[in-house]
Amino acid sequence: MIPVLLYHAVSDHPRPGLGRWTVSTDAFDRHCHFIAECGRTPMTVSQYAGALRAGSPSEDTIVITFDDGYADTFAACRRLAAGIGAATVYVTTSWIGQPGMLREQDLIVLAALGVEIGAHSHTHRRLDELAGPDLENDIVTSRRHLTGRTGAPVASFAYPHGNYDRRTRAAVAEAGFNSACAVRNALSHAADDTLAIARLTVAASTSDARLRSWLDGDGPPAPGGELLRTRAWRSARRIRARVLQSPPPPAPAPAVVRVAGDPR
Repeated sequence: MIPVLLYHAVSDHPRPGLGRWTVSTDAFDRHCHFIAECGRTPMTVSQYAGALRAGSPSEDTIVITFDDGYADTFAACRRLAAGIGAATVYVTTSWIGQPGMLREQDLIVLAALGVEIGAHSHTHRRLDELAGPDLENDIVTSRRHLTGRTGAPVASFAYPHGNYDRRTRAAVAEAGFNSACAVRNALSHAADDTLAIARLTVAASTSDARLRSWLDGDGPPAPGGELLRTRAWRSARRIRARVLQSPPPPAPAPAVVRVAGDPR
């Protein structure tokens, strides 16, 4: 069982609406200590996906990822690079340089430290709700932007919100990515899908005991196929998205009030 950890933000001052997904700096320091002492070998997602394709992932592997590209990811990854090793950061490319987000020069520095920079789409929309051209453009644009900004190949992708389906997965592969991360909140393993790698979300509420159990390989394994409840939730989201995107019905024509003697 391989823990692939998913962080979003590491800060003592969470952004509005992000408190649930923000780990404090003290908690992150403890996590780094636990990871260092657990004896697992850190890999980037691309390295791990390569081991999966070769059928030889080491049982002592750990993969650490960050989604979205918040500015505090920079310090967290430098902390990892100095004491632990590899990590993968998935960046939403339309957010680069926005207030509170990673800048282009931050990505270049992180890449020089050995941090893998991956794509997290261009707009962070739920890709399994998009029509074909919008879906393909969001994926392709993110890869093109990152390649141009870092000067390095971009091989890995992470689905925004963890949402994907067969069509989305195929579009990611067609865009040239050879690995992708989902969420699934389960442990990865040797039979995991390299284009939908399972991750465990580390949230503000994640206790030290829970994290250490994941590092020990104690937790639910990623299922071999998609769960029925996942399909049902996707169907409900798609219906809601179509309703929200539908144009409003035309306004009724104003009533004509006829006045006695009016020739109309």
